[in-house]
Amino acid sequence: MNFIWRRDARGANRSGICRGTSLAAAIVLCVVTGLLAGCSQNNTHAQSEAPPPIAYVGSWGVRGDGPGQLDQPTCIATDAIGNVYLADAGSHFVNKFDSRGTGLLSYQDEKLKQPQSIAVDAGGAIYVTDASRQSAFVYLPNGDRYRQLRLRLRPNSEANLSVAVDDDGLIHILDAEAGRIVAYTPRFRLVQTWQPAAKTPGGKARVQAMAASSDGDLYLADPAGNRILRFTHDGHFVAAIDGAADGVDRKLSSQLTVSGNYLFVMDANGRMLHVWSTDGRPKLDVDLAPELGQGNRPAPALAVSTHKELFVLDASGARVLRYRVNF
Repeated sequence: MNFIWRRDARGANRSGICRGTSLAAAIVLCVVTGLLAGCSQNNTHAQSEAPPPIAYVGSWGVRGDGPGQLDQPTCIATDAIGNVYLADAGSHFVNKFDSRGTGLLSYQDEKLKQPQSIAVDAGGAIYVTDASRQSAFVYLPNGDRYRQLRLRLRPNSEANLSVAVDDDGLIHILDAEAGRIVAYTPRFRLVQTWQPAAKTPGGKARVQAMAASSDGDLYLADPAGNRILRFTHDGHFVAAIDGAADGVDRKLSSQLTVSGNYLFVMDANGRMLHVWSTDGRPKLDVDLAPELGQGNRPAPALAVSTHKELFVLDASGARVLRYRVNF
């Protein structure tokens, strides 16, 4: 905007607008121009600082064997409102926290000795497997034991049980050593037993863990085959995700979780996180070494909440890493 200076009759300087433009109009034009310039700068600034797909927020956890502390945490899960649940093989506590690590509930059960897997249903009931007891324990939201589901397992000190509960309340328990999945209704009536290997093309699978999606499908980790197998809740094979199908050198572990339309799997090296869409398309590969540390380690357990927060259980560090998922 061009200004000219002129002197009034008293000799004082005052500003005037060239070409007959009024002072009020000039002020409005200045303000609008400034706002537009500011908006443009803000947009440029926002675009230049777009958040990463997975952003580290922080960590929480206190080492110890008391309530709300982490001694030998083995498994992690979230509920419908974003709270976090951990089962601890050292202290035999099951702990519930909010997403920031504030303790909400801690309880012990003398029957629970070696917790391996944990899940929470839509009503807040807690499911914990223990192969040493050949059982899955069901707890009410307040921590009271409600039921013990006894399973017929092969005698094996290396037995591994994984539990998943879908949105319809169907309870799925994977006996990895026997290579079978047992399904129960929400009222604990046995409805089906099936073997993933018998329904997989080629008839070979050694699944180690599973996760249930919101649509009821099951995703089974087969680390030996470097793949994730997808089945319907009643055992019909849907598809397989090959860890290295797109040429990326991934070595998948048994640690996985599903949230929304995405599947999260830890690499066998314990540092890299791999994400696919649930229809099998690669999304991204993220190195968590800046937070977990360099060097290979056992793959940490994972949980993702409906609030788009990823929780990584760093058992050796007695802490939970918290990330924001921006997709």
